[in-house]
Amino acid sequence: MPDPAIAAGTPRRGLAARGLCLILALAALPVLAVLVFLAIAVGFALLPAGGRAQQAEGQPVLYLCASLAHSDIVMPSRDPLVDWGALFPAVVPPDLQDGAYLAFGWGDLVFFQETPRWADTRLSTALAALAGQHDTALRVIAVNPPLANPDCRPLAVDEQGRLALIAHIRASLALDAAGRPQQRAGGTGLEAYYLATGRYGPQRTCNQWTAEALAAAGLPHARFAPFSFGITWPLARQAP
Repeated sequence: MPDPAIAAGTPRRGLAARGLCLILALAALPVLAVLVFLAIAVGFALLPAGGRAQQAEGQPVLYLCASLAHSDIVMPSRDPLVDWGALFPAVVPPDLQDGAYLAFGWGDLVFFQETPRWADTRLSTALAALAGQHDTALRVIAVNPPLANPDCRPLAVDEQGRLALIAHIRASLALDAAGRPQQRAGGTGLEAYYLATGRYGPQRTCNQWTAEALAAAGLPHARFAPFSFGITWPLARQAP
């Protein structure tokens, strides 16, 4: 006959073990969700939408610049198709040097303002951005031609594609009642933030905005690109 104390204690230990397993399973759910999200993003990057043939001879060279976390579309500051100076006078003053380029990137306004360098990143700011708690912004920076920048690659874009990129950038701006871009605080030198449309979140990041720009221009792109590899991998398949 079993010891009554042992018999009585076994169910309690079994219940505690099942409780611990449940706690561990619940704790693993966020990690599993992140892994599934990453796998989906990798899948879209490896199976991108193709671009169309571009007749880009004689057209200005554009660039795609991407770090591990962020991507920008880089276009000439002087373009007969658009007056960037009228839209962004803080970034394109009349005396801006010839040959300068403009880097366009979309993202969370507060993250832009509080994170001038990646070393300044705070977890609370990043989480608030992912939760869509802030306005978004179009960041515009005047830069030198990124000819020798290893993080930038040239884009072969014809006039039709360039017009589509310009339209994408314009459509991203939240204009005031007079139809003008609304500049917000922040930026140093020839850099400015302009109130933008949309909300930042896991499903629409700065890289997703860039992927939409590439799609509009008729370039290879991932249909879902929360990370910068969703931008760079499809373009790597494009003939230079």
